[in-house]
Amino acid sequence: MSKPLYQQIKTQLLQKISSMQPNTAIPAERTLASEFNVSRMTVRKAIDELVDEGMLYRDKTRGTFVSGRELVKKNNVATLIKEDTTHVLYMNRRTFEEIAPILNLPVYEEIVRIVFECVRDHDVLRIDEVYTASSYYREEIGNIEKVLSIINSQGSYRITHTFIPMLVPVQFINLLNIPMNTPIIMVRSIYREMNGKIILMRKTYYNPLKDTIEISN
Repeated sequence: MSKPLYQQIKTQLLQKISSMQPNTAIPAERTLASEFNVSRMTVRKAIDELVDEGMLYRDKTRGTFVSGRELVKKNNVATLIKEDTTHVLYMNRRTFEEIAPILNLPVYEEIVRIVFECVRDHDVLRIDEVYTASSYYREEIGNIEKVLSIINSQGSYRITHTFIPMLVPVQFINLLNIPMNTPIIMVRSIYREMNGKIILMRKTYYNPLKDTIEISN
């Protein structure tokens, strides 16, 4: 039995993006539909699967982009990370009035928000939200791999962690595959340069069914 049409398009899309650099925009759905001679719905279904698998990520205001493939986090006690595969879920830019004061920014300044999922053996262990000033991202960071490098860094930045018990946020219930109202631990981490300048904030939501937090002196 032949593959469904959208799976065939998915395979062709994988071949197409395999030679593209991470964070490069893929062609619009209409363009791809014309190129592959299929409907936009078929293209969208193929793209949706690639987004779900972390091969692509969407920016609601700018389009769909190639993710960094197989981004592996290295062991790092300071940031409480085990070896996992990290996928970009989505990235957007807008004002965040509740986040701006934490980053010492005016409430009207544009902020970049990137959401990652950390996976081991097909289980989502945690969700990371990273916030940084759009100007800092553009001028000093430049790409998602550098964001991962920063949050995995040892000794290069001053990092403070706040451990916050809470109920799982509604928007992450399906991603973490845990019931509503499940108690979890969210770790808020502030990253500063050695001169004290805050460069980003990270919120990590741990899946209590799949991952644990170990704290030692």
